[in-house]
Amino acid sequence: MNTMTNAGKKATIRDVAKLAGVSYGTVSRFLNGSAHVSPNAAERIARAIEEARYTPNQAARSLAQQRTQTIALVIQVESNETLIQASVAQAMTGANQTIGDAGYQMVTVIANTEASTSRIAQLVNSDFADGYMLFSLSEDDALAAAFLHTDRPVVMSEVSDRADRPFPAVDFANEDGQQEMTQRLLDAGRTRLAYVCGPGYSPTAINRFKGFQKALGSRFSERQVYFSDDWEMTSGEMAAVSFQPMLGELDGIVCANDDIAIGVISQLARFGYRVPEDIAVTGFDDSPVAMLSQPKLTTVRQDSQLHGRTMADLLLSMMQGVTVKPDYVRLLPTTIVERQSA
Repeated sequence: MNTMTNAGKKATIRDVAKLAGVSYGTVSRFLNGSAHVSPNAAERIARAIEEARYTPNQAARSLAQQRTQTIALVIQVESNETLIQASVAQAMTGANQTIGDAGYQMVTVIANTEASTSRIAQLVNSDFADGYMLFSLSEDDALAAAFLHTDRPVVMSEVSDRADRPFPAVDFANEDGQQEMTQRLLDAGRTRLAYVCGPGYSPTAINRFKGFQKALGSRFSERQVYFSDDWEMTSGEMAAVSFQPMLGELDGIVCANDDIAIGVISQLARFGYRVPEDIAVTGFDDSPVAMLSQPKLTTVRQDSQLHGRTMADLLLSMMQGVTVKPDYVRLLPTTIVERQSA
C-alpha cells in the first residue's frame, strides 16, 4: 500500500524532514543507519515518519545509497532565443569544474519546447540526478514547478521578489549594479536617459530595471522604456527604432545586457547618431562581445564562472546534508567597466 500524506499524495523524505524540522540529508542518514544523527534528531525523525506514514521503498533506498554521481544543470531557453546567453555558458564552465573536482559529472539539459519541458519533468520524477542547478527559470515557470516534488537538492541562479521562494539561490546584485551604472551617467551630466529592459519573465531583467528606476527616482518615465521579448541584439535594434522619435532628446540609453546594447549601437549608427558623442550606451554582463563592439562597450561586469562555482558549492553542501533554507539568497558583487561607449 502506498504511503500517503494528509493531502492524499505519497509521502517523501522531504515531507518527513519538514515535519521533523531537520534537513533532507539528516533524514537520509537516519534511514541509512548512519551514526551521524543526534539522538534528539533521530527521535523527531522517528515521530515524523510515523505521523507521515512514510515507509521507505527498498528499491528507491538502494538507488539512493548508490547515487548517480550526476548533477544536472537545467537551462530554460525561450523558443525565440537562438543561443544560450554567454553569461550562462560561462557559469556552466565554472560549475563543471567544481562538480568535477568533487567527483561528480555534470549533465546539461536544455528546455526550449513544451515537449522537452515535459521530458525533463519525467526525468526529475525518476531522480536521474543527485542534485539540480536551475538556470534562467522563473519560480512561476511550469518547469520549475516540476522540481517542487523531488527529494533531491535544488539551487536556482536567479532571485525574484517572491516571499515564498521554493529554492535557495545564488545571483548577482543586479539591482545595485544597474543603479550604480545609471548613477554614473547622471553624475556625468547625462540626465535624459532611456532604458531597454530584458524579457519580463526574467527576475534578472526585472531586478536590473528596478536599479534603473531607483537611480532616476522622480525623473523616471515609462515613456522612455522599451520592454524586450528576449536578450538578443535584434531587440536592441528594435528598441532604437522605437526610440527614434525622441532620439534627439536623449543623451544616454541604459541596456539590460551587452547583446541588447550592441544592437542599440548598431541601429543608432544607421540613424546617424554617434556613440558616445551624441548618445551614451551601456550594457550589463561584460560578456566577450563587449570588447568586440565599436566603440568598445561600457558595461557592468559579473564574474559568471564564479556564479557557477558558487552555485555548485552550495548544491554540494546541501547534498552532504547541510541545511539551507528555501529563502536563502547569496548575492555576488558587480563592478563597472569603463570603456568607450559612455
